[in-house]
Parts: sequence; C-alpha cells; structure tokens
Amino acid sequence: MAFNKKKTSFIIAILFLLTAFVGMQTSAAALEASLVAMAGGPYLGEECSSILLNASGSFDAEDDPLTYRWNIDGSWIENGNYPYMEWTWYDDFSGEITLEVSDGINTTTDTALVTISNVPPQIFSIEGLTEVDEDAEYFLAINFFDRDPRSPTPSLDMFTATFSWDDGTSTELCLGAGEFSASASHMYSEAGIYQVMMTLVDDDGGEAVAEWGVMVGDISPVEVGPDCTIDEGSMFLSAGFLADTDSLTFSAIVDYYDETGAVPLQLNPGNTFDLRHIYVEDGVYTLLVTVFNDDMEYGSDTAQVTVTNVAPSLESLSVSPTNPYLPGDVFQFTALFSDPGILDTHMVTIAWGDGSSTQYTTEAGVTRVSGSHSYGKAGEYTIMVTVTDDDGGTDTSSMSVVVKSPSTSTDAIRGIIIGLKIPKGLKNKLLSILENVPHLLKHHKVHAVIHQLQAFIHFVEAHSGKNLPRAQAKELIQTTRMVIDTLRAM
Repeated sequence: MAFNKKKTSFIIAILFLLTAFVGMQTSAAALEASLVAMAGGPYLGEECSSILLNASGSFDAEDDPLTYRWNIDGSWIENGNYPYMEWTWYDDFSGEITLEVSDGINTTTDTALVTISNVPPQIFSIEGLTEVDEDAEYFLAINFFDRDPRSPTPSLDMFTATFSWDDGTSTELCLGAGEFSASASHMYSEAGIYQVMMTLVDDDGGEAVAEWGVMVGDISPVEVGPDCTIDEGSMFLSAGFLADTDSLTFSAIVDYYDETGAVPLQLNPGNTFDLRHIYVEDGVYTLLVTVFNDDMEYGSDTAQVTVTNVAPSLESLSVSPTNPYLPGDVFQFTALFSDPGILDTHMVTIAWGDGSSTQYTTEAGVTRVSGSHSYGKAGEYTIMVTVTDDDGGTDTSSMSVVVKSPSTSTDAIRGIIIGLKIPKGLKNKLLSILENVPHLLKHHKVHAVIHQLQAFIHFVEAHSGKNLPRAQAKELIQTTRMVIDTLRAM
C-alpha cells in the first residue's frame, strides 16, 4: 500500500514537470510572436545622400513601448523610441544592417539589405590663362566636389587627376580623400592652339572630364585643323578656330573641293568651327576655309584630305526558282553588292562553273545584276561572282547549284503512281512500264527511254476516265512529258 502511494506521488511530480515545461515553451512561443522587428528595405541610395531607415513595421502585441537601435558597419546606433532614422554613407557600400527592437524586457532583431552606389566627381571650375608664350610655364587648376550638393559632408573617395596637354604629354596627380582641387604646370615648345583635357577619376571608377583651350605663341588668324586620311563614303570630321576669339563680326565659308561648291560655315562661340563632310569618291582633296571680317577677307587656311577607295562588298547571291534543276532548265541568277563609293562604276563577272561566264558593266549607283543560265548535264556547279570597282577594289563570293540527273525524275512519276487509289493490277502495270528506264539511262540509251515513256503515256491515255481518274491521268502525262523534253535537250 505504501509502495502504491509513492508510485502515485512520483507520477504526479512527473506530470507537474511536463506541464511546467510545456508552459515554458508556450510562453516562449507567445513571446516570439508578440515582439516582432521589421528592418524594412532593401535600401538603395547614393553615397553622401541621406537614407531614411524605416522600422515602423515592428510591433509588440501587448502594445508595450519599443526602443530601437541599428547596427551599421559593426557599430550600434541608439535611436530611442523612434522607428525612423536618417543615415548617410560617405562611400559606396553593399551589405546588411541589423535592427534590434526591445520592449524593455525582451529583444528581437531583423536585417535589411543596403546598396549604396558611387557618385562620380563633378568639376565646377577651371582656373588658367587662355594665351601663353612659347617656352613659358603655364599653370592650370581644377576645382571639383564629390558629394550630393545638398550634403555638407564630402565622400571618402580618393582621386586621380590627369592633365593631357594635347602635345603628346600628360601630368598625373593622386589626391587623397577631402582634396577637391588639383593644379599642374606645363611648358609648350611650339606655337598653336591646344585643347587640354582634364580627367578626374575616383577610386570607384566614377569619372569627370573637362576641356580647356590655350593659344600658345603667335599663330595664323585661321587654323583649319590637321591633314587627314579617311575612307570614301565616311564622314570627314575636323575642327578649327580663329585667332580672334572675341569679335562677333566674322563670317566664313568652306569649300571641300569635291565639286560640291563653297558653302557658309557656322562659327561657334569663341570663333571655333566644325567641319563635317562626306567624300563619296577616292582622291586627294584640299579643302579651303576663308574668313571675312565686315565683308573684308580676314584670313584663310587649307587642309589636305586623302580619301582612300573602299572595295565593293557582295551582299547576296540568289537563284529563282530555287534549285535543284534538271538539265536544260533555265533559272534566273541575281547578285547584290554595296559600295560606299557611290560614284564608282563596277565590272561584275559571273563564272557559271561549266566553263562559261558572263560579264556586266554597271553604272554608278547600280548595285544589282541579273542573268539567266541553264546547264546541259547533271552535277553540282559552283557559281563564282567577282565585282570590281573602277579603282581596282574587288570582292568575290560563290554559291552552289545542283542539276539532277533525268533518271531521278522518274521517281516523281513513280511517286504519283504509288499514291493512286486504283486497282492493284493497274498500279503494278504502270510501274512495270517504267521499271527498265534507269537501266536504259545508265547505258545512255536515251531514244529507247523516250519510246518507253511515250508508250507509258499511251497506256495512261487508254485508261484515263476508266480505272484511272482523269485528273491523276493528266498529272502523270504532264510529268512524263517534262522528262521527255529534258531528255530531248541532252
């Protein structure tokens, strides 16, 4: 009896412990569900620009007041009872931030993805002279910033500044974070107008470019630019300037001397000008720019443009109707080509692959030739096309044409017969008449084949409209006559 009492007490104790354990688990699950952190995001932005971190989705089921803090770059930032926090990254960044939410007793966390992109630097001023003597030291400086203009704090980027002096030399400077100006000096040994290129690149690849013009020494009143070489049909591009960069009384004309005549030339601010022209024929041209000041000639300059020939290019070869053909079949052949030299004439030679050829001469602007041809024997022929312009530029292309042996054409007749819904005896009789044709052709007995096929036609005519429907009989007769015509042409 005592044993039973002890056993009962032990079971009650076990049940009590299990009930307590289940209660603890239920309590923990309830806590987890009642306090939730939501970090928001993903957040996208640019360096030096403020981003609003939003934890307003966080909640406590019991409406207890919450406190917030954020872990950014390994450091905790307390934000009190405010679910919103503005934060600025001063360099590009990609990673996670962590939000911790507390109700005073318990805490929970959530993470959000952040991607901050690099902002390229911006050059906002250039300081330097626009005129300098030869062999004199020349200074040029740039000022820039690398941040959102609304942000008082710059980025943490470092920079490389390159001054390209337009005479084959350059100067490169390395700048640390917070250095937002760069200056360099140079000495020009020859007179002329130089366009200095200033390139600024941050350590994340962001780039800014600026240009500055400087006149060195005494130069002619009009500079038209360097001589150059281009392909025919392409755009000639160049630029020039006047020594007097301030006066507004100038006008100019340009003659490209390719028989297009002189045309007005627009002057840009600072009395620079742009040259754009398409030369459609090869040759050597001396273009002339003439400048007037109050209707009086102010000055002129020339540049030599060498235009090289561009060979024509065969674009497509085609036949109609499509091959294969039978011996004697006439087909149409077409060749299309292109040539940027639109004034060129062309010689087109078509070698048919059977020992014969055809030659065509096209006028300027014509880029298509067509001709007809037929082959007397079966085989595979390569058509070779060569197009040559009047300056010696040439291109070649080819295609293959297949001519089937007449013997294979009886397969078409046999195919029609096999597909007919006619008495079996009649079908076998039609096939037996054709049975000896391949053997006769193999031994070049063309006349015997023709007689055999004519007998076949007579047999078909005799059964047309009886056991053989008229439409099928007509198809058999037409196909057989085509084979006979081909054989007679051999």
